[in-house]
Amino acid sequence: MSTLVYVGANVGVSLWNLFDKFDQVYVFEPDPEMFSELNRRFNQFEWVTLVNAACSSKKGTAKFYVTGNRVASGLGESSEAFQKVYGSNASTLKEITVDTINLGKYLESEGVDFIDLYYSDCQGSDLTILKTMKKFIDNEKIGETFIETHADGSEIYVGLNNQFSGFKKLLNKNYDFIHAAMGTYQASEAGPARLKLNGQYASADELEDVSDWGVSNPEWDSYWRLKGHPEGVASTLRA
Repeated sequence: MSTLVYVGANVGVSLWNLFDKFDQVYVFEPDPEMFSELNRRFNQFEWVTLVNAACSSKKGTAKFYVTGNRVASGLGESSEAFQKVYGSNASTLKEITVDTINLGKYLESEGVDFIDLYYSDCQGSDLTILKTMKKFIDNEKIGETFIETHADGSEIYVGLNNQFSGFKKLLNKNYDFIHAAMGTYQASEAGPARLKLNGQYASADELEDVSDWGVSNPEWDSYWRLKGHPEGVASTLRA
């Protein structure tokens, strides 16, 4: 049985191109207004489980910052630098309280044994959430991951460490970093690494130094694959 775990689905635009390729799908979205639309789109599909909660390090509640651009909402407030680039789209419109869960423990309680694709788009919380999945990672129970990642030295969301070196430390033993896909937060002038990408993506071999790449691209999506695992649908994802 193939399994997709999608964390931070918003209203499900990207999810729509993936969900029917798997036998069971677990989807998480904390914003109640976005979840309402997500539920309207997907609750008819019996193999899809929808959870209105933020994935975090523990079960409970947390403050959630709703921004002008709803896809940028999250558990951390946007940094001044991020707001300077995106203005009202990155500024907090309101603060709400949302339920939180420990993702690793939740999936274990659901009896999930192997995750074919783990997709995470959580506005700075991705590394925190992935750490709850350490048992899956260490036991080689995730085939592919596609995860929002920040450059070392970047703090796009206040208080949230989502930097590449943290992912590398967690994944490097059992997973190969295959490529990086462009995110939405990009400098107005393209640096050398941006030119290598041609506006699309760069393989790990093409990136001489991921930290240097972050100077012109502080946010991107990173694709990792379990060593020896066959290439799957995640290899086609770009951003």
